[in-house]
Amino acid sequence: MLRLAEPNASPQQWQQLVDDVHAMGERHGLPVAVVQNLMAAATEAPPDRQAGEAPAAWEDEVPQAVLVTPAHWPHEPPPPVDWLADHRIPRGDVTTLHGDGGAGKTDIATQLAEGCARGGGYWLGHEISHGPVVIISAEEPERELRRRMWLHGQRDGFTTADIADVHLWFPDDVAGAVFATPSRSGLMVPTPLFRSIEAAVARIAPVLVVVDNVAATFTGNQNDRVMVRSYVNLWRTIARQPSRPAVLLLDHPSLSGLTNGSGRGGNMDWRNAVRSALYLRVPEDKAEADSGVRVLETQKSNYGPTGEPVRLQWGDGGLALEKAPNSLVRLAEDAKVDEVFLRLLDKRNAQGRPVRPSRGPGYAPSEFAEDPEAAGSTAKAFAISMDRLYNAGKIITKESGPASRRFKHIERAP
Repeated sequence: MLRLAEPNASPQQWQQLVDDVHAMGERHGLPVAVVQNLMAAATEAPPDRQAGEAPAAWEDEVPQAVLVTPAHWPHEPPPPVDWLADHRIPRGDVTTLHGDGGAGKTDIATQLAEGCARGGGYWLGHEISHGPVVIISAEEPERELRRRMWLHGQRDGFTTADIADVHLWFPDDVAGAVFATPSRSGLMVPTPLFRSIEAAVARIAPVLVVVDNVAATFTGNQNDRVMVRSYVNLWRTIARQPSRPAVLLLDHPSLSGLTNGSGRGGNMDWRNAVRSALYLRVPEDKAEADSGVRVLETQKSNYGPTGEPVRLQWGDGGLALEKAPNSLVRLAEDAKVDEVFLRLLDKRNAQGRPVRPSRGPGYAPSEFAEDPEAAGSTAKAFAISMDRLYNAGKIITKESGPASRRFKHIERAP
């Protein structure tokens, strides 16, 4: 594009080139710095300019950038953050939802779409907006989403007629979901398919656009900062359409993202380029993970706190908020674990194999969880029980061994 003006081009042609650079920046949602670099390249060698020569009169016609100061702002409080899902997903911008394969990303994203379309009011305990939704399903086939939505309806009491405002797109084949391709400059350029999706979204005016998922629609290098940023910016242009939909990009975390618990995929710019990032993860406790427990938490938010984990549980109708037992049931379960803890403590001390209150070799919760008499209690449950028994004064820490090598262990309180 920067070669459109020939050395003998007229001032009007050069002005058109400048206008084209501005238009390209707006169309792709490029950062201001990138547009400025393109402008500099476009006007680096204007026609009929010799080294040291004063600017020609036509160059003064280049429009200046429009700048504002706080004095231009209205004298009233700014509008509050427009949330799609309260304190989780903002409207008018891009949010990522990371999670390993099979964690349940598609399931909870589909539930969010259903809730918005039918005016369900809440999603996983968060108040949500009401309006049309677009789901771009580049990975899951139509039969799978139909199955999920039917199961959700059976559980939550709605029919397909209640979610008629969910608009779904499926590719003709697995390879037919390319929305952008890298240019020679490294920027991701939208394909005709993306433009057709963009036009459909403008017509529907949704409150939410779900893209499932990044791996199936992004053909660039996920570790290339320019490619990542420009791809996210393409979806940001959709988020800034008049209906200001929230755009939710589903993605898989990288190996390091799984290992360190951050849920990140690729380089940091997948996280830095968005305003909010959610992570659906498997709990560290293996017994909980095997029982279908999942944890949804906010890893990044420009508009609110991070963390705030929500515990979910797989069931017949998909993921749902984990149901906490009532207080009487909880007390009975706690008492049962405490009884097992004390019984195993007595056994170990009688055998001359004391256990320790601190982590490391001989750590009581870990040792007890591996005992055949643990009655199904986990190390986490025993750790909570140990704190409870210490607070109740039922166990104490004692030291034994020679002065040069004292050893702390747990005993029943006298």
